[in-house]
Amino acid sequence: MIMAPAFLKQLQNPQFEIKPITLIYGEEPLYVRRALDGLRGVLRSQEYFQRDRYEVDANFKWADLKMETQAGTLFADRRIIELDMPKGTPGKDGGAFIQDWANAMHDQPPEICLVITCEKLDGRQLKSKWVQAIEAHGWVVQSKPIEGAGLIKWCQNRAQEAGLSLDEEAAGLLSERVEGNLLAADQEMEKLALLFPAGSTLSAQNIIDNVADQAHYQLFALSTAMLFGRTQYALQILHRLQQEGLEAPIVLWLLSKELRQLISIAQKQQMASLPQVYKQLRIWSSKQAEFSAALQRHDLAYWQSLLNVALQVDLTIKGLRKGDEWLGLSELVFKISQ
Repeated sequence: MIMAPAFLKQLQNPQFEIKPITLIYGEEPLYVRRALDGLRGVLRSQEYFQRDRYEVDANFKWADLKMETQAGTLFADRRIIELDMPKGTPGKDGGAFIQDWANAMHDQPPEICLVITCEKLDGRQLKSKWVQAIEAHGWVVQSKPIEGAGLIKWCQNRAQEAGLSLDEEAAGLLSERVEGNLLAADQEMEKLALLFPAGSTLSAQNIIDNVADQAHYQLFALSTAMLFGRTQYALQILHRLQQEGLEAPIVLWLLSKELRQLISIAQKQQMASLPQVYKQLRIWSSKQAEFSAALQRHDLAYWQSLLNVALQVDLTIKGLRKGDEWLGLSELVFKISQ
């Protein structure tokens, strides 16, 4: 297993080994995306020009994929097959296919590179035979959240990539304002690179004056309005965020985070009192009233059903489903707040 930042460095090595199968998984979407984009770039440079992407759900036909991967010809182009499997549950047939693919003899470089992306995998999943097979014969790349001092260092490194410097106080302030959301931090650094000349060293005051205060606090306002059931106001905030150019994935990150928190509270509330649940989940008193208001409107099953709505928005953002991502976000905000 290799961490995503280290994998990105490996990709820069001219001697990088192209393997027939790669698993990229984890809780930090920015590095899942970077690792996937970086691998695509390396493979493209090695003439992997065809790329097919599939969503793995309960109806996915592994037998069809097996037939497709066996249908190569002497003149076939090198290609990439990407499998988006968010929950890391291939099932019996999928697990068998992945193990067979990983254990098979492949040309070097392989004609087909299989790339699997997942969200967080638990200990049981990581010990499964299909993951172990990938680790034995391919790349297993983990994207972990970056927190505390590590996040401050990340902000400083990201600033260097953008041609800027952050002193420690400025980096600490930036990390606080984005609350560990690397997508938001990445967007802020891109904006700062446009505002300041290359080579500038930014101070805490520069961060205070220029970093996403308006959009950031509007995100907090969006969350509060949704949870309290102020539907029209929440939709107005969402529209302003869109007008100000905030990226759709950042808004989806917020909505998904609040949904998962609601689900966790509702699940634990079946076995403990609400104050006990808030204490277990370390939910600050400032947020407790908001979650309590939302939990009074709908039950656990309802909140769980909205995860599928969030998934459809995610697929739209990634270009894997037709539609307008902001329309999908509006629908999700409406359903959370109604």
